[in-house]
Amino acid sequence: MLTAIAFIGLAGAGSAIRFLAADRWPGGHRGTLLVNVAGSLLLGLLTGAGAPVPLVVGVGGLGALTTFSTFASDTLALADEGRRRVGGHVAATVVLGLGAALVGLAIGS
Repeated sequence: MLTAIAFIGLAGAGSAIRFLAADRWPGGHRGTLLVNVAGSLLLGLLTGAGAPVPLVVGVGGLGALTTFSTFASDTLALADEGRRRVGGHVAATVVLGLGAALVGLAIGS
């Protein structure tokens, strides 16, 4: 029961932080990039953590913080605005996210 309550609480907190980052940051997509990279780092750091930490923190909290649908929505919004930086946004998200995850794995292992 405690695991379920922690999962729900962290999922709510993660989604609220993501919303605030995208809503408050100029351009929105920069806030999404920030939380996705930070979440990738934190997910990497969870390597080797005992149960139920990866489930509660990783899937619940960080899964709600980092979300592909917001990234996709931001990318489409940039494309609709005619911004030529769409490719850079996608590349930065992928490269920085993978790099952060690798750093987290290296530290967490």
